[in-house]
Amino acid sequence: MNHITTVRDVLKNSVQIYPKRTAFVVADKNKELQEVSYERFGRDVDALCFALREKLGLGGKHIGLSGANSYRWCVSYFAVLSGAGVAVPLDKDNSPEETAGLLSFGDVEAVICDSRRAKELYPFAKEKNITLICSEGECEGAESYESLIEYGRLFIEAGGRVNYPIDENALAVLIFTSGTTGVSKGVMLTNRNLISDMKAVSSNVSLSYEDRSLSLLPLHHTYEAMALLMVVRSGATVCFASSYKNLVADFRLYKPTVLVCVPLILEKLNRRIEKEIERRGRTGKSRLVSIMSGVVSDDAKRKLFSSVHESFGGRLRKIIVGAAPIQKSTVEAFETYGIPIIIGYGLTECSPIVICNSDIDRKSDSIGKPLSSAKVKIIDADDKGVGEIAVKGPMVMLGYYKNPEATRETVQDGWLKTGDLGYADRHGYYRITGRRKNVIVTSGGKNIYPEEIEHYLLKSPLVAECLVYAKRDKEITAEIYPDEGEMLRKSKKEILGEGDKELYIEAVVKTVNKKLPPYKRIKTYIIRDTEFEKTATHKIKR
Repeated sequence: MNHITTVRDVLKNSVQIYPKRTAFVVADKNKELQEVSYERFGRDVDALCFALREKLGLGGKHIGLSGANSYRWCVSYFAVLSGAGVAVPLDKDNSPEETAGLLSFGDVEAVICDSRRAKELYPFAKEKNITLICSEGECEGAESYESLIEYGRLFIEAGGRVNYPIDENALAVLIFTSGTTGVSKGVMLTNRNLISDMKAVSSNVSLSYEDRSLSLLPLHHTYEAMALLMVVRSGATVCFASSYKNLVADFRLYKPTVLVCVPLILEKLNRRIEKEIERRGRTGKSRLVSIMSGVVSDDAKRKLFSSVHESFGGRLRKIIVGAAPIQKSTVEAFETYGIPIIIGYGLTECSPIVICNSDIDRKSDSIGKPLSSAKVKIIDADDKGVGEIAVKGPMVMLGYYKNPEATRETVQDGWLKTGDLGYADRHGYYRITGRRKNVIVTSGGKNIYPEEIEHYLLKSPLVAECLVYAKRDKEITAEIYPDEGEMLRKSKKEILGEGDKELYIEAVVKTVNKKLPPYKRIKTYIIRDTEFEKTATHKIKR
């Protein structure tokens, strides 16, 4: 991969090596699958890149991308990064007002978006002279994606070549972090950032041209965008999940071999699997396989749990998980089923992966070891070795857009302070204990990590989601969204009676408190009727 230095190089390389292989499988409205070759993907990217520069005059400009995961989103992303300008991926679920604010702050001069967003942004775009490009048919006041592709295609068919100069160290992608705190910053990433991270991750996690990845997380997030880059580099195939609710149907439709996921989704899937195993009376077999995990082969596990594999389409061979802490029990459960889970850690400011387990070296309770290109250290460690994780390497961002003060606070002497607390064991495996900003300091000077208490609460199947924090008087409070389905199953009732939820959650809290020293124990708890608000990668917004 030495000759690959830009995102455009990644695509050009795969078009040359795998021209006829399937780059994308797209389902139409009737669930009929359409295949798109690498040759066509490369041609569409070149055509759109040319049209953005030559027809619309957007060379070097900031170009927004807003919409659901789709083939056209991917074409647009690669087209902008192939020399058209700077890509500004935007969360499709942002309100029109939020989106307009980010467009202004990010100096965006054009937006490629779906028809809904084009209609919402039309008044603002007209006032600010922002070019709208509608990726779905014709939209009022917007350029047509199809017409731009046709414009570029005619140039290419006439013998034209699309090969604009690209500075690998210049701003390439401007990403607004959703942030668990709700505060967005514009992270500036270069081609060098992205490609160095892709190469390092590829050394840990292998993909081949025979793989098929199900794109589930939003592509505007760096985590899923890196997964896309790795799949394209490998000549593998991308499929798009229709929704979180239809995951099982999507697994059976696309039959993926690789899934990039976040813990919350995996934990929900595992609860469903465990209920089915229990219903079939195979809990004992599952426990036995778990105990003998070191001597039972993956092939044997796949046969023993064939129904689990069928629910994932029958071909799933690995799951890559990150973006939030995951229960050790969930990782071990999937290992029992014969589906390895590779845990990674990173943040948008690092393109995003920094620390990662690998195909051949992984631990269920660790985020792994630093990537080959990353330097990692613990700063301001306490007597237990827990401190803030700091990172240095070619994946570290240029800085925050129009925010030099925040950049100076975060990056010092080349070291990026992640805000995450953790430690490394004597073998070099890292573990996360929580966020620096979330630490609760008691009146006695002791540190409490809310994530640790949340970890114990989430071990109970009766708890779907939770958040732990301290009130002004330092009283530890747990806010809990219960799993009512599990409560009904446990109680063997059709309807939960008044006070049932209270009794169950009270019992859970008492069980957790027995495992904690007095100063960490939950003093009060709140039972929620609705799920917590979450970020794009399903992390609870604190």
